Amino acid sequence: MTTPLPQLAAQLRAGLDPVLPLLAGLPDDATRRQRLAQGLGLPGGALTPDALLVRLALPDAGSHGDVWSVLVELLRTAVGQAPPGWQLAIKDVLTLGPGPVPVPAVTALPPTINLSFDLTGALSLVPGLAVRDGISLVLSLPSATPDDCSLAFRADGIALTLTGDDLLGLLVPGGLAVKGRLGVRLDKNGLRLEGGAAGKGVAIPLNQVPSVLRAPALHVSVRDGGLRLDTSFRASLLGIGEATVDGAGLEVRPSGGGFTATPVMPTGFGLALAVGPAKGGGFLAAHDGRYEGALSLSLGIVEVRAFGILDTRPVSVLVVLSALFTPPIELGLAVTLNAVGGIVGVGRALDRAGLAQVVQAGHVDDLLFPADPVAAASRVLAELGAVFPARPGSTVVGPMFRIGWGRPVSFLTADIGVVLELPGGVVGILGRLRVALPAPQAPVLDLRASVAGVVDAANGLVEIVADLAGSRLLTASIAGGLALRVKSGQDATFVLSAGGFHPRFTPPDGFPTPKRLTIAIADSPLLHIVFSGYFALTPGTVQAGAELSAVIGSRGTGVTGRLTFDALVRWEPSFGVQLDLSGSFELRFASKTLCSLGLRVHVDGPTPCWHVAGRAGVSFLFFDVSFPFDERWDCSGETDLPPLPDVRRLLEQALDDPRNWEPVLPDGVRTMASLGADDAAGGRLLHPLGRPRFSQRIVPLGIEVAKYGPGRLPRPTAFDVTVTFAGGAGTAQPVTADFARADFFDLTDDEKLTQPAFEQFRSGSELTPPAPAVTAPAYSVPVEYETKWLGGPVSTPKPPWRITDAAFLAALPFGAVGRSLVHELRERYVSPPITTPDKPVLKDRSYAIVPTGTLKEAGFARTNTFTEATAQLRTVSGRSALHQVVPAYEVRP
Repeated sequence: MTTPLPQLAAQLRAGLDPVLPLLAGLPDDATRRQRLAQGLGLPGGALTPDALLVRLALPDAGSHGDVWSVLVELLRTAVGQAPPGWQLAIKDVLTLGPGPVPVPAVTALPPTINLSFDLTGALSLVPGLAVRDGISLVLSLPSATPDDCSLAFRADGIALTLTGDDLLGLLVPGGLAVKGRLGVRLDKNGLRLEGGAAGKGVAIPLNQVPSVLRAPALHVSVRDGGLRLDTSFRASLLGIGEATVDGAGLEVRPSGGGFTATPVMPTGFGLALAVGPAKGGGFLAAHDGRYEGALSLSLGIVEVRAFGILDTRPVSVLVVLSALFTPPIELGLAVTLNAVGGIVGVGRALDRAGLAQVVQAGHVDDLLFPADPVAAASRVLAELGAVFPARPGSTVVGPMFRIGWGRPVSFLTADIGVVLELPGGVVGILGRLRVALPAPQAPVLDLRASVAGVVDAANGLVEIVADLAGSRLLTASIAGGLALRVKSGQDATFVLSAGGFHPRFTPPDGFPTPKRLTIAIADSPLLHIVFSGYFALTPGTVQAGAELSAVIGSRGTGVTGRLTFDALVRWEPSFGVQLDLSGSFELRFASKTLCSLGLRVHVDGPTPCWHVAGRAGVSFLFFDVSFPFDERWDCSGETDLPPLPDVRRLLEQALDDPRNWEPVLPDGVRTMASLGADDAAGGRLLHPLGRPRFSQRIVPLGIEVAKYGPGRLPRPTAFDVTVTFAGGAGTAQPVTADFARADFFDLTDDEKLTQPAFEQFRSGSELTPPAPAVTAPAYSVPVEYETKWLGGPVSTPKPPWRITDAAFLAALPFGAVGRSLVHELRERYVSPPITTPDKPVLKDRSYAIVPTGTLKEAGFARTNTFTEATAQLRTVSGRSALHQVVPAYEVRP
């Protein structure tokens, strides 16, 4: 721990007082030097610059002590590598340096002395950082009041020189060189820095800078045990504008008993341009290997805007460029081209979740054509990074357009962007539609719709998200959203929602639930009326709902009312609706309820009968009345069923349909030949290495189904199809396809809402032919040649001649194919070896039967489909209510 300053002053005075009378009587200079060093309390008893720096270091520098301690170590390292000139002076008492110790002028210290230690001349600390005019430490030692002592440190001519950087070379020809001074004073009032301090560190006053710089600044701070020197300035850029540079400088770090210096690129770069008609500006910010920037430039009738992100770990680039035309370019029929642009990203991918969040936040225009790029730059760059995250090996690219319609101004504008992600082939669609009537400047109707979509053909996915954020009708706001997902494969589903879902429905994982469709019919302090609703469509349900709420007056004194409904529509066994209605009315005065009405109704019908149940209640002052009701009517007990489906006949037709048969090659096999359709035979050709595959979508095979579409089977039946070669030879492997469960199984409305909509069931077979027998017959195709003479006299054409099998086989190695490099290496068409993947692989989905209370394994076999698991659960006699089916990842260990 460093010694406080008054204690340091007292120790130095106490050590010098007895030494001064003895110096003249000591026999030689070495003894005098050693005795003086002991009186000063120098470490090691040596009178050297290094020891004096340690002894006179700031004893208590507060929050800036770290800067001083690192600077002292840097000075000590520089002094040890190249000893400078130095001098220690006690005013009116003694002055000494590297030479002999002189005899003191007095033998006793005066009441107040000033002890000065100076390092003279230039001192190179590290490459690029030096002290040109020397360093001084002055310690004032009053004897009567030691607390009034002070220590002053001054480094004159601290020089920072940066050369070799191309950017700085454009702004400051010859390199950046600034020179300043650092002064510190410590006394009983604390530490004071000459030039003050800032958030970046200690500010160093500058007294010598290149003439081309404006408003230069230099700061020094501690960074990871070393020093960081940061500069900021403005300078002209090639005479076409002014650039602002922030954060360029030098980092000095400890290394191997010394210090190394590393140039630091600017953390921020601003640019203001004014070249003829071109006016504008932008910025570039850097942080931890990431550079972000924005540019807005007006070129007369064209305004160019650009945003860019550069990542260095890993390397990726994303640039969004747009050009706005003023006035727009006329295309005819009042259609105009208002803007064009594009998106290019190398090492970047398209993130569906980030895209949906931007749409629901109403910021799609930030990705296309932001209205105020300067004010929104930070948000635009953050959203670009979220929608197009870094992903090595991926590239995104696509154009953007803004189309307008209307005269004299475009009251309808549509922004469209199409982004292609390579090599995955995912297509992203960005859109924004605005209808502002009668004019954008003062619209009565201002409809703004943001749309984003993704088409992933490889995974069989189509997803669209839309939002109405910012829309208004007069003073009433309009809000809401729409979402669509269509997916095939293992997680096949179809979901369409405008405004949300039924309260009991669980959307698929990752599905962006849209906002309620809402319109504020009246919105004033004394009248507030809001309507909201939703509509959703899934393979097993149609969902719809709405709510109307009103407040007249205030919620403390006034009338409030609310009406809601939620509906489910079904088609089988016949058309029917389940409807939940609720309503309330309340009259309040001074936050007290005077009267209220409440109603809840459940309606189910019309088949097999109409059923209405619910409860109504009335509250008035001091009494409450409520009553339930449950009524049924038109209950014939009969349901008009559609005719029984003939599934067997439909399967036979599917077997005869050539579209359900497909020739496929074995996994990993590549062939040099492609086979087309055999029009003469009326079928499809099968490659010698291939296998025939039969797959149909009529009905799941090998599992009991209770219905077919709207029709119901007489009893649950399992259908199957067996396909083999002649005589039953060969082997068959099952083929699966996606089937909508609601079309084949009895599901309640709640089950349709909560259980998987699609599942993969067996749809056919893939046949592998038997291995050819040794005695299998061989078929030969005759090879005929025709002889032609090129050049010379015309000869009589020779008739075609046939080569024998033996001669043909002998000639094959000498032909063009046999002598080619591909044939010799025999590698191009060889099946690649099967290796264990080094990347994570998603497991196939499975289901388990677990106790409801514990969700732990209970000895039941896991199944591949939810339907198989529920069938297994039905076999658990007397205990099925205590168990449930869950996905395997929900099973507790």
